[in-house]
Amino acid sequence: MTTLSTPPAPSAPAPAARPVGPGGGLGGTALGLLRRREVQLVVAILGLFAVCTALHPQFGVSSNIAFILADSVTIMIVAAGQTFVVLGRGIDLSVSPVLGIAVIGTGFLAQDNNLNIWLALLLALLIGAGLGMGNGFLVSVVGIPPIIATLATLTIYGGWQFIICGGQSVISVPAAYNNFGNANLLPVVPWLVVVGVGVVAVAYFFLTRTVTGRSIYAVGNNADGAFRAGIPVRRVLFTTYVICGLLAGLAGFIYLCQIGSATSTTGTDSNTNLMSIAATLIGGTTLLGGRGSPVGSALGAVFLSEALQAMISFRINELWDPAGVGVFILIAVVADRKGAPVRQMFRQSFRQPTRPAQ
Repeated sequence: MTTLSTPPAPSAPAPAARPVGPGGGLGGTALGLLRRREVQLVVAILGLFAVCTALHPQFGVSSNIAFILADSVTIMIVAAGQTFVVLGRGIDLSVSPVLGIAVIGTGFLAQDNNLNIWLALLLALLIGAGLGMGNGFLVSVVGIPPIIATLATLTIYGGWQFIICGGQSVISVPAAYNNFGNANLLPVVPWLVVVGVGVVAVAYFFLTRTVTGRSIYAVGNNADGAFRAGIPVRRVLFTTYVICGLLAGLAGFIYLCQIGSATSTTGTDSNTNLMSIAATLIGGTTLLGGRGSPVGSALGAVFLSEALQAMISFRINELWDPAGVGVFILIAVVADRKGAPVRQMFRQSFRQPTRPAQ
């Protein structure tokens, strides 16, 4: 007697081969790269340069390129510091007077006492770090929301800047400062750009290759989870503000070497707060924390410098500069599809999570 066996179940069809465009997998790789904010900014910088040079040939001369790069260095360094704070889900609105106090604190000594340039650098770093400690204490120890704490120190530090100046101005510095701040490595590459790139490289290494740097990302992503994982959240937050102040002080030293003068409104009159936050957001760092890079912030600073110089080439009054920067901020936030809604970003700016609820 023949037994009929149950026919085997049909095997699942093999998955269809993924279509590959010309060049193998290069198409997908290229699309992946184009989604990176840093690559997008490089394309935007080169595209804007090409358009402006085509319409105004003088825009592309070596002296103008050198000016754009040198002009971006101060904001590049401040934005690198701002990136640390924003990655930890904070914000620092006091970088303008921190930079200003570093400038006048070293500038008066350089002008009146011929302060050695390396001692001036050390002093500027100490001033910036000290003022950053004040912000870090208010945010991480006292527990004041970052936007409130740094708004208060914006006023306090700004008042100190006026007091230190006492109605006087720095009008000249020794030649060594000017030589450092205005020398070129190449016709289109000022020495200060090398300094700026070096600072950004160190910041990137610190954030991606050290325990503290990775902890900053962890705290920005989920402070409560980071606390449960044993990360010292308050110490990490304190560190971000110290680093931000330190780099603002360094930017003040760079500013002094570039400009050679300073007043009681230095830093504030150049919208350093607005520019540093704009460069950070344009560079892809989200206000919700945990995502971003100082490399993107540096490219954001270069893009802003180029865009503002383009406005001059098109004879747009400089009074419109802050409005233009504001538009770039809005575009950066709206284009950040991976970020949360603006309402959530705003709410998080007023929240300072230091430990999970007990």
